[in-house]
Amino acid sequence: MSAASNIHSLLARLLPERIVPAPARPGQRHRLFAGVGMPAQQALSGERFGLIDRLDEAVDLQAVYHDLCRQALLGNVAALNDLGWIWLNGKYWRGDTVLAGHLLRMAALQGNAAAWFNLGQQQYFGKGVDVSYVNAAEYYRHAFERGMVHAAAALGDLYEEEVCDGEQEWQVDPLEAYQWFLRGAERGEKRCRFEVGYRLLHGLYIEADTKAGLYWLELAAATGVMQAAEELAVHFSSRDASRYLGWRDQAIQLGSTLALTMKLEDQIQP
Repeated sequence: MSAASNIHSLLARLLPERIVPAPARPGQRHRLFAGVGMPAQQALSGERFGLIDRLDEAVDLQAVYHDLCRQALLGNVAALNDLGWIWLNGKYWRGDTVLAGHLLRMAALQGNAAAWFNLGQQQYFGKGVDVSYVNAAEYYRHAFERGMVHAAAALGDLYEEEVCDGEQEWQVDPLEAYQWFLRGAERGEKRCRFEVGYRLLHGLYIEADTKAGLYWLELAAATGVMQAAEELAVHFSSRDASRYLGWRDQAIQLGSTLALTMKLEDQIQP
């Protein structure tokens, strides 16, 4: 019997027949973890009806659950990850972190990048397991290697994270964080582009390089990163009036209260 056959045989025994509704009034811990991880079946840019839309609009969650189970049992690894992700969060039906871990590992071992990322989230937040930044970093790396560029941002954040109580093996490393942000930026991850640009512009943990910093910030701002547009507006406010106004107004369009305050101050200055 193949490894995939073994997995699907085990899966058929693991999946319960029915789901248990999520609490009507979720507790603080439930609210804290409700946004952890991500589904594999996401809506494409500008489109609706990814898994989250489907769950949010479902009249019968049990029917959605049965459909995901059917897909997973037919070998759809994305559906397998998504079942694990839902049980990890407990937003749509009552969570089960042990079952979530089993399902996510099954999907990860079949090469699903989102499942590796979600396993990293489980280790980072300590959802049903002891918190382990070491394990989280390993899983995030697997996700990045399998094409999830967002995992580079998670790794960058992790290497700058203040070490939590009980985490003895982890070492904060701002230079390693920068390298992960740079890897993500080079692969097109927009927040990584902002993080790289910010560090280069201000010489944060690395040698300052204004030209390179502006390059990465402009790429990030062009893809809708509000903080990048803010940084560019602040930078050019005393250097280039035309570029300042352009980035200030773009930051406002992206929802920046800082840029709006700058515009109001510009209007009252004599």
